[in-house]
Amino acid sequence: MNRELMRDLWAAIWKFRFQTLTATALMVAAKLAGVSVPLVLRNVIDDLAHPAQLALFPVFLVLAYALLRFLSDALSEARDMVFSIVTQRTVAAFTSRTFARLHALGARFHAKRETGAIVRDVQKGSDGIAFLLGVALFTILPALVEIGSIVLIMASNYTMGFIAAIFATFVSYAAWTNIFTRRRMLVQREVNGLESQSDSRIVDSLLNHDTVKYFASEDTETARLNQVLEKWVDARQRNQRALTTLHIGQSAIIAAGITAVMLLAVQHVAAGRMTVGDLVLVNAYILQVCMPLNTLGFVFRETNDAVVNVERMFAILRAEGKPGEDVDQADAEPLRAATGDIVFDHVHFGYEPTRPILHDVSFRAYSGKTIAVVGGSGSGKSTLVKLLFRLYEPTSGSVSIDGQDLRDVTQRSLRQAIGIVPQDTILFNDTIAYNIAYGTPSATRADVVRAARAAQLDEFIERLPDHYDTRVGERGVRLSGGERQRIAIARAILKDPRVIVFDEATSALDTRSERAIQNELHRLAHGRTSIVIAHRLSTVVDADWILVMEHGRVVEQGTHDELIGQGGVYTQMWTLQRQQGELEHTQRKLSGEAVALNELTQGVAQVLQEQLADRNVDLHTVVTDPDLGTTANRADLRDAIATLARSEIMQASPGDRVELRLERQDNKALLSIVGSGNKLPRLSAKAADDAQATLAAFGGSLTLMQIDGRAAYAAVLPLRPVMEPPHVDIATAAGTDTDSDNAASPATAPTAANREPLLGCSLLIVDDEEESRDALELLLGDFGAEVHLAASAREALDFLDARPHSRWPTTLLCDIMLDEDGDGYDVLREIRERETAQGVAREKRMQAIAMTGFADADHHERALVAGFKASLTKPAPLERMIEEILRTTPPSPYLSDDPIS
Repeated sequence: MNRELMRDLWAAIWKFRFQTLTATALMVAAKLAGVSVPLVLRNVIDDLAHPAQLALFPVFLVLAYALLRFLSDALSEARDMVFSIVTQRTVAAFTSRTFARLHALGARFHAKRETGAIVRDVQKGSDGIAFLLGVALFTILPALVEIGSIVLIMASNYTMGFIAAIFATFVSYAAWTNIFTRRRMLVQREVNGLESQSDSRIVDSLLNHDTVKYFASEDTETARLNQVLEKWVDARQRNQRALTTLHIGQSAIIAAGITAVMLLAVQHVAAGRMTVGDLVLVNAYILQVCMPLNTLGFVFRETNDAVVNVERMFAILRAEGKPGEDVDQADAEPLRAATGDIVFDHVHFGYEPTRPILHDVSFRAYSGKTIAVVGGSGSGKSTLVKLLFRLYEPTSGSVSIDGQDLRDVTQRSLRQAIGIVPQDTILFNDTIAYNIAYGTPSATRADVVRAARAAQLDEFIERLPDHYDTRVGERGVRLSGGERQRIAIARAILKDPRVIVFDEATSALDTRSERAIQNELHRLAHGRTSIVIAHRLSTVVDADWILVMEHGRVVEQGTHDELIGQGGVYTQMWTLQRQQGELEHTQRKLSGEAVALNELTQGVAQVLQEQLADRNVDLHTVVTDPDLGTTANRADLRDAIATLARSEIMQASPGDRVELRLERQDNKALLSIVGSGNKLPRLSAKAADDAQATLAAFGGSLTLMQIDGRAAYAAVLPLRPVMEPPHVDIATAAGTDTDSDNAASPATAPTAANREPLLGCSLLIVDDEEESRDALELLLGDFGAEVHLAASAREALDFLDARPHSRWPTTLLCDIMLDEDGDGYDVLREIRERETAQGVAREKRMQAIAMTGFADADHHERALVAGFKASLTKPAPLERMIEEILRTTPPSPYLSDDPIS
């Protein structure tokens, strides 16, 4: 390593030889000026010792003395300035080489590395390189020049006794320094190892701070660190004792040398063989020669420390990658991915030889088709992706694309041909534009914008104060899971690969976000060869081919219908997941309740009173629409909003104002927290994820928005379609209040025996929000209505097409804003076309009621013009909804027993 290090340092010096020669010349001039100072001082003193002979005070000698001292310092500073480019460029080059080497090393190396230790080794190694480079020329060489000059002057002017004393001092000093420095190196290596271990534990613990919180292990983590720190303190104390012994011995040797030289000089002055000026000169020189001697001792000690630090850096540079896995074969060629036909041929693989993962896996992903891989955790699904990207090499068998074995192609060309949307999209702490364009350096801003629009990101980005230049935070913590996934999709769209991999791309998302993201994934996969790694089987039912894996083997394969027909592993998984989905759906229905958001904001303000008082911050609630409501768990939603507000309060200064705003935005309710500062509040990854999970459980989301010119966190919540009073009276809800102008007619008014005013009403409810469908089903079903549910325009029309008109529900209750299959106007138009084609009389046609989150009159007027008999604004009062259903809907002559929900 020492030879390699010296070779690299010499290469750096040779590369910048002009600057190095210039700096060397300045250094020699500075040292010569420094050595000349005592000579001039001696002449001044000797002239002053004979005042009778002085005709003129030696002004020029004094000026020369001052000038030489100035030049000694000034030339040294000039030397440092000239040589700084050599040091800085060399350190930068070594750091860059190490960084590139770390990225060149494969997955096996990074699976075992410790981030904190690696970072420290690179930093310490870079500092060691800088020290060694500066020391080689401008500490050791100047010291040798200075010592040699002084010894030469002493030898030419004085007796050999002085030279003998100086030489004895040098030898003793060198021997002592060499012995005790080498002993100290052993302790220094131990100190460096413990410091790396300490840094590694700190970084590892902070990266996993969520886990530490979950298990209340703060004290355990501190105790683990203290175990290392105790060893480090002991090693540092032993290191300091060795250093103190070294310094005391060096000082004693120098003191003995100075004493010997001065005693000899005093004897010569007393005998008249030397003048007083000579005595001053000898004293100055012996002190001056001891300074570089001390410097050499310091340099020797620090050089050994620097070499120890550089050793760990060179260990990274010397790490060898595995040929074919980390390093391209010598004859590797670029991949020519014309069609994207992928073949796994009898692949066996294990991360360790004793732990095989894949066993004889063979399959083919045809060009332009989608192949899905499903199975339980640990079945080997994600390992297939790692082999496809050649992060690892198969133990046996082969993986090929368009007939080219991946071991025979270059890594760069392979990875440029494949795009991926991973399960957990980790973003760089940079702008949205940078993260979208990552992997496509040539992309222009227009390209980035087009990709964002294709991934349905543009509306979200335009709400932000800095738009595409908004920073996403460390690991993308400022964005929700769905927003991070859309950035990953936009990144893949921009890359435009021939092969695309979806590795559990929606498993971390809630059902609503998953459905929205799934639509984007289908568009992205169109016309490309795609491999979908999935845990939720509902996301792969449309795949062209499905592989079922268990314990590293392909146990079943076929289409969804074929696999269901086989009644094997896939069928069991499908049944279990369906039951689990139904259970989760039931749990959400039971935990969901009508939440009046105006009251919720007041509850949040009460929860935050203590923090507000401690920080001396004012919290104001601004409610533009007091009738807004949503479906959620009241306590969980309150705590989530309080967490967002608390982050803003903790950042505010005393006397600041923080606003909690409730307003209707388009078809949603918006709860935002706006502070008076210009910085986005610091929200931990755990707090952001917890808030997002709470909101997502009931169809909401956490997002960033531009509010009053600044970025702020906001909770976007779906509007509840109907708001019932705290204690619903069925008769009142049905409209039997005789004092009301809107009272129901005697024919429809319930009696004491009729506690179900909607009995006989058959309703088709179309809403793409699951929480809205659940709320309407529970409420209207309790009032006696027969309820059929549809999540989209397509699903509603398929339900109607599957039965004769005589068995259609009598009333359509339809949300205007639906998904991409069509909106509420499309649903009603399609229904009317079907009724016209079947010759259904006008009076027997299905009646329709529109629901919308938009409160302006234009939307309601458009709904009435389109043929809806009524238009309700979400959330509608329960009594108003029941009244409109009774007013527009005659009882159904037929009650079906086949709901589609």
